[in-house]
Amino acid sequence: MAAVEQIPLGTRIPDTPHAVSVSIPKMADVIAYEEHDPEARRKMKSGYPRFVVHECLRAIEAYWQRLFDKPGQPVWLTSSEKMARSLERYLDTSSLKFQKHGGVSGLRLPIDKEVNTRARQFLTHVGGYLSSRQAEDYLVQHGLLEKADDEDIKDNDPEGTIRKILQPLYSLDTPEEIILANCGMNAIYATFLAINEIQAPRGRKSWIRLGWLYADTMHILDKLSDSSSENVDLYDVFDLESLENVLKERPGHFAGIITEAPTNPLIQTPDLTALKSLAEKYEAYLVIDPTINSPANVDVSPYADVIVNSLTKYAANQGDVSMGAVAVTRNCSDREDLHGRIQRLVEKPYERDIKRLAYQIDDYAEMMPIINSNTAAVVERIEKNPAIDKVFWAKKDESKKTYEALARSNDAVGGVISFSLRGEMRAFHDKLTLSKGPSFGMKRTLVSPFMYLAHYDLIKSEEGRNLMARAGIDSDLIRMSVGIEPVEKIIDALEYALKP
Repeated sequence: MAAVEQIPLGTRIPDTPHAVSVSIPKMADVIAYEEHDPEARRKMKSGYPRFVVHECLRAIEAYWQRLFDKPGQPVWLTSSEKMARSLERYLDTSSLKFQKHGGVSGLRLPIDKEVNTRARQFLTHVGGYLSSRQAEDYLVQHGLLEKADDEDIKDNDPEGTIRKILQPLYSLDTPEEIILANCGMNAIYATFLAINEIQAPRGRKSWIRLGWLYADTMHILDKLSDSSSENVDLYDVFDLESLENVLKERPGHFAGIITEAPTNPLIQTPDLTALKSLAEKYEAYLVIDPTINSPANVDVSPYADVIVNSLTKYAANQGDVSMGAVAVTRNCSDREDLHGRIQRLVEKPYERDIKRLAYQIDDYAEMMPIINSNTAAVVERIEKNPAIDKVFWAKKDESKKTYEALARSNDAVGGVISFSLRGEMRAFHDKLTLSKGPSFGMKRTLVSPFMYLAHYDLIKSEEGRNLMARAGIDSDLIRMSVGIEPVEKIIDALEYALKP
């Protein structure tokens, strides 16, 4: 194929104001971004919403610095007053000031690098930033922006539309049982807090993390658990013997077990039947996240006490909405109590985000079979390519059987694969002409050097690289989210980049 021009660094993917991804086309750009290079950061027009503060939020911050006292001090704009108060408690430091104006809440902080770093990390981990659409509406309301972005929305019962489509995917009795959150990580955080509220009085304050999970799921457990907790990391999702030994050695100790099915980025599926049995025996809640391949492809409801799901992926398939969902299943012994607690703790989505997702989610059912078919075709082709070392996908031999136990059909393989190369990853990445940036689950194919974007701190240290090696993860792993483009175009782009 002929060379195709790369999408320039910092260009939104898609090229709309509320895009959740951004083009990072060269490995030099990836490293410059992770190293906080000023020139690279200047070119970043946007980014994944939990990692890059949206320009509308920055505009409000500048306005508030003029509007309120103490000009020049940083202002962190939050998804609600409740979230601002949570951040205030977490920082637990002097010279903070809660601010609210025009329905928007935030926390003004002193000019202190350590305090502001902690604030940024907290809001990133728990999904606590103000919605970019709410920020946009605020700017219009106060004459700071001419008008909000013109976009297709669904006005007629948008929340009902979303719930009705999701209900069968979580095997719930009614659509009203679905709890919507402003993003997937907040769905996980609210579930984590709610389970702790129930389990801590029972003396259960620790968690078990099964598998190498998404970065911020791990960060929530690492950084926001009770100081007396003793969390356990088990990176091998297939080693349930070690899991049982941990539970047996410390009975009455664990509040919950959290895993993904399949996991991100190795696309591994644990034996959920055995996992459920262990969780029930030792009275730990089992929390399962099926986002990587979509609950449209896998049914984890027979096993989970709680299903957590990022709707930013697949449901919001145009790539410009952040949202999440929680479902407390029929398996859960404290179902009503836990549901009520999560509902209270979660950050509600903004109205315009709901309307935008309701417009897109109608394509969910039609899109998934195309993505599944394209993914299977891509895997079949690249597994034969001599430049490829390993391919990780839903039906890789090591977890084919356990995945098929969850799959809604034989063809339901999901949209995400990961692979490592025999040659240099940088050369392949830079030559690849497919869109390159964070996130997955769009109609558009999206590729990233996943560990560099999600765990750059580990890549930089020998200890971190050793940890990844123990977990079976190559630091140069490529993660690919397959879209609905003509599959031969996707394959041609890959084979072009794989040529020496």
